[in-house]
Order: sequence, then structure tokens, then C-alpha cells
Amino acid sequence: MAALTSCTQKEEPEEPDDPDPERLDEDPEPYPAPGPSGEIDLTDEQLDQQGNLKQAAADALEDGNLNGALEKLTEAFKIGNVSAMMYAKRAELLLKLKRPCACIADCNAALKINPDSGKAYRVRGKAHRLLGHWEEAHQDLAESQKLDFDDDTVELQKLVDAKYKKIAERKNKERLRAEKQKEKEKRRRKEEAQRAYEEAKKQSTPGPGYGGFPGGFPGGFPGMPGGMPGGMPGGMPGGMPGGMPGIDPSMLSGIMSDPELMQAFSDPKMAAAMQDIMSNPANIGKYQSDPDVMNVINKVMGAFSKFGGGGMPGGMPAGFGAPGGSANSASTSTGPTVEE
Repeated sequence: MAALTSCTQKEEPEEPDDPDPERLDEDPEPYPAPGPSGEIDLTDEQLDQQGNLKQAAADALEDGNLNGALEKLTEAFKIGNVSAMMYAKRAELLLKLKRPCACIADCNAALKINPDSGKAYRVRGKAHRLLGHWEEAHQDLAESQKLDFDDDTVELQKLVDAKYKKIAERKNKERLRAEKQKEKEKRRRKEEAQRAYEEAKKQSTPGPGYGGFPGGFPGGFPGMPGGMPGGMPGGMPGGMPGGMPGIDPSMLSGIMSDPELMQAFSDPKMAAAMQDIMSNPANIGKYQSDPDVMNVINKVMGAFSKFGGGGMPGGMPAGFGAPGGSANSASTSTGPTVEE
């Protein structure tokens, strides 16, 4: 099916030193009325009347009466069964009257009836050229010459192709420039993230009180009944006074050096969820359907196992623990099992 175009295409920018004296302004609606839709059976009298009106339009055009020709042709449209050629001829007449948008509307109507109308493509291409729509003009004129070659269109096509080529080259340069800038920005963000990670990693190096989570854990880690004996009194805003009874220091250091866990703990939503679970491990059931929370829980439990803790002290409710597991995963063990 033929592509339909609009009069309000985005206008391609002109070169500053390349004015176009033939450029036309967009003409406003309303445009001349289209013919009745659909095929109808015309009587011999109607056919004769339509033929007479078409001839009257041709005579007016020959006499240079463009408005009279348009009026007669539009009357012929009202009778019905308007062909693609009739639309294309009225479009050509509208373009002579410097109404390029109305012309494009009639060409679109012609191409709906006959997608292979070389004349409709040619006239629409000329209208786009006069509006400065160089890309659309290039496409329409190329299609018209392919369907119905016209010697008189060759020079116009050369002009349009030259304009289109300059615009295409400029767009390509702009695209490459934008891609280069995007790649540069991507590298900058990556370097900043790497620097932030290295800084966080330095701050998490074990020392007196193990340095704490940067910025602290909102509200602190309350004691974990049956889990982390002694809990984390006073939260972790600037260290953990006295350490964490029941947790091997190397294990805690390993958890704190994991950048993904550090990032997760800085999220207020994740902090609240962890605090809720640590206050009562059974509360993990609330978050079973939250993949973000469960992923962090599984990573924490995996870290305990990795650093020799054999799982979170005190365990979690049955069915939780292995990464990717759920409450529906039956387990014969009373504590969590973490697969490496």
C-alpha cells in the first residue's frame, strides 16, 4: 500500500547560504471536498453531466481560469465514482494555485484508490519540494520515475536529490556526534561508579568497630531473636561498638565488602525490610513475592555460608535460604541451605 504523507512534515533546515525563492507557505484547511466514498451506479445522465463538468474544467484551465477550473472539477467530484486520475488532476490544479497542502491531500486520496499512480507520486513530490520537505520529495519523485518515467521531471529530481544528499550527510554527522557523546558519557558514569565502589570498599576495610556501613543503617539492626545473638545495638552509623557477638569478624567483613549488598542496604525500602526480618525472622514470609528483598536475603545467607558461617545464625523459617528458593521449596533441614 502506498505511504500517505502529511503537509505538516518537519521541515528540513536550509543551509544559511542557500535560500529557496520557490518555497511556499503551508495553506490552511478546509481543502476542496473529496468525492463520495465507495462505488455507486451512475445513470447515463449522471455520467454525461460529470463528463461535461470535466470538459468545462479543462476549458477553463486552458483559458488560464484556475479557480473556475477548480470549481467545475469539484462539482464533477460530487457526482461520485471519483477516479485516482481525477484526484491527481485536481491536485495538480491546486498546486498551480499555490495550495500545496490541499494538493497533498488529493494525492493521498488518489494513492488510496491506485497505489501505482505515477502521476499522484509526481505531483505530491513537487508539493513536498515546494514546502521544503526534501526527504519526502526525494522518495515521491523516485517512486514516480520508477512507475512512469517523465523527462520533464529529471531536472527537478536532480535538485531534490542534491538537497536530500546534503541533509542526509548532515544528519549522519549529527548522529555520529551524538553517539560519540553518548559513549563518552557512558564511560564517565562507569568511571564515577568505579571510584565510588573503590571508596566504599576502602571504608569497609576491617578496623576497630569494622567501620560500619557508610551512612549507617536507618534505625539500626535490631537484635535478631534466635538469629544474630546480641543484635547490632545502636545501628551502624559509624561503626559497631564492641563488634557483633556471635558473628565472626572475617564473615562480617566479607559481607560488608560486597558492593551489591552495600548498595542494597543503602536503599530505604531494603533497609526497612531487613530491619523487619531481623526483628522477627518469621516476617520473611511477607516478602516472599518481592524478588528484590529475597535476592538480598539469599545473598546475605550465601555470604554467611561462604565465609564459614554455615548459614545465618539462628536460621530462617523452613523453605527459605537457597538462592532462587521459596516457601514452597520443601527442605529436610531445619536451617537454611545455601548452594554455592
